[in-house]
Amino acid sequence: MLETGATALLVTLALVAAYVILKRMARQMRKGVDLATRQAIDAVTMNWMGDGRLHIRIDLPNGMAGRLVLSFESKEGQVGPPVHEANDAATTIDVSVDVPDKAKALIVEAPAEKLFRPLPSRS
Repeated sequence: MLETGATALLVTLALVAAYVILKRMARQMRKGVDLATRQAIDAVTMNWMGDGRLHIRIDLPNGMAGRLVLSFESKEGQVGPPVHEANDAATTIDVSVDVPDKAKALIVEAPAEKLFRPLPSRS
């Protein structure tokens, strides 16, 4: 009876270990697929214009299917309303926007990625 209990315990432990290992492998594979497919945005450049507006250029090497949204994050960490939206963008987006007073970063949201870029200095 003791032998049967020990065998059952070992089999149960082996099954639990196999389950945990398979779940972790599946999660890592999904992360790998996300990382491999999410490079829609190649570069984001920002420059202040003479009139106080911010010129934003976003390079998309192969274009992008889906919606791209630009918004600003305030110093308190709150995300403001979208300042620009583009659907099924071509290879480049050039836009000039007014920047709110308390903005500290630009947020670029694409279907599979989200970028935070600090605003350049105004000098």
